[in-house]
Amino acid sequence: MKYRKIIYSGFVFAIVSALICLAILFYISHSSLTKITFLDVGQGDAILISQGNNQILIDGGPDGTILLEKLGKEIPFWDRQIELIIATHPDKDHIDGLVDVLKTYQVSHFWQGKNIRDTDVFQALQRELQNSSETKVTNIFAGTKVNFPKGGELKVIYPFGDEIIEGSDDDVNLASIATTFQISGEIFYFGGDLASEKEDEFTALEEVTILKASHHGSKNSSSNFFLNELSPTDVIFSTGKENRYGHPSEETLERVENISARIFRTDEDGTISYECREKCVVVLEK
Repeated sequence: MKYRKIIYSGFVFAIVSALICLAILFYISHSSLTKITFLDVGQGDAILISQGNNQILIDGGPDGTILLEKLGKEIPFWDRQIELIIATHPDKDHIDGLVDVLKTYQVSHFWQGKNIRDTDVFQALQRELQNSSETKVTNIFAGTKVNFPKGGELKVIYPFGDEIIEGSDDDVNLASIATTFQISGEIFYFGGDLASEKEDEFTALEEVTILKASHHGSKNSSSNFFLNELSPTDVIFSTGKENRYGHPSEETLERVENISARIFRTDEDGTISYECREKCVVVLEK
């Protein structure tokens, strides 16, 4: 009996040691990878930028249950902290899921614009931010940067200043926070629901290689001028299957096709990721 206990203890120790080694190897591999993931959350936006235990979440889609399920596949189970959340603007299809994220994860920083909305979801988000004493909330505008420990820079490019954008009280899309992320020779563009009349003002924006089409590819986003100025090689559409808005519009798809960019769509391709080390490789995660 004693001999059996020794064998059993040795067997358990070997299994535990193997699991620890696998966890260490996974962490080493995971920490060297920068991943930009366009989450398939239906008709909405949610983009996760991760590097090891560091994460930036841009928007949260229209449903917290779906968002938490997607995040659970991307963030290690032992990591319960998100370093930064950016709410590009206060529409439900961009912020609803963030309420549940604030309840589930510790969030260090939360960036938002100055526009407010008299809606239940916006009020719920603000209440949750007030309850999250560890979260620093900032109204953000162009010029702010965030650097990841092993390379990668997020830069806010819009709004241009700390003021309410003219017309944005009626149309919050005009004040959507726009950012770029540079890593491994690629420049990603995330524009929330920004209309083309504002995107066309980015005359000094460096060439973008991977572009998330604003406003889910509506006909009023991603103009010919904007697309030709930036010359992206890939364009991502974050849309829900058979959505009632008809996103992405045929007009926008045609404009993208005219610049010979690759097209990826969450409604057809599922979650779309770019895994970046020396270079970035696209991975479709249906």
